[in-house]
Amino acid sequence: MSAGFLQADLGDLLTSWRIRAGYPSREAAAYTIGTTKDIVGSYESGKLQYMEPMTIEGLLREYGAPEYVVAEAKSKAKQIRQGSPNTWRDTGPEWFKRLQQLEPLAVTIDIFEDCYVTGLMQTRAYGRAVMEAGGLLTLKQIDTSLNLRASRREAVLESDNPALVRVIQTEYSLDLMRDTELFDEQFQRLKEDNERPNVEVYILPTRGFHPSMEGPYRIMTFAEDDARDVGYHEGPFGAHYEASKADTERVRDLFSSTLAMSERLK
Repeated sequence: MSAGFLQADLGDLLTSWRIRAGYPSREAAAYTIGTTKDIVGSYESGKLQYMEPMTIEGLLREYGAPEYVVAEAKSKAKQIRQGSPNTWRDTGPEWFKRLQQLEPLAVTIDIFEDCYVTGLMQTRAYGRAVMEAGGLLTLKQIDTSLNLRASRREAVLESDNPALVRVIQTEYSLDLMRDTELFDEQFQRLKEDNERPNVEVYILPTRGFHPSMEGPYRIMTFAEDDARDVGYHEGPFGAHYEASKADTERVRDLFSSTLAMSERLK
């Protein structure tokens, strides 16, 4: 069995978090951690057929990766030993886990949301109400999801080096909860986030047509290589990622045109 998609994903993940942790070279990381550059390099190359889950965990913890990133990386390493390393990109529930890994690495995130308050800025009460309305999760699963969302928020918005985030919320998304007990706390959360130096929240009036009517999406940019910008769109059957330059530029045009019709939250 040769190295496959999972190894490449883990290699990219380790490299990104090493650089994010302030180690520009494998030698620098190896010296600090107490291993060799060859071991670090064998994991980052993505060519190592079997990756030890404990080694993956140790490296990511040294680099300061959030808990959910560490847990997912260990899961991938176990899957390499237990199954095919070439099928991960095609498995159903993994699309959201990929988002969890991309978010903390992004330097900018532009988000358009039409019906719901964007997940990173939801209060716990609002998030619980949305999940309970869906009727697909148990109470335990809802609590787990809310804890995960809190970890995502901390990693993206509240870290020492947070992403620059712009969010366009439709006025409709606020009107949906305006007469409920959720409104005051959730609206206050949006206002507080809007005051963060790294966050801008905009409100789009939903009277008439606008360029982003096809649904919610986000665009993430990464410091290492501008060509790796990623567009992300959720739908009822999962999510779609698009990294081609032409398509991400087209979505950027949508966001810019929608932003021009929006007003900064006050």
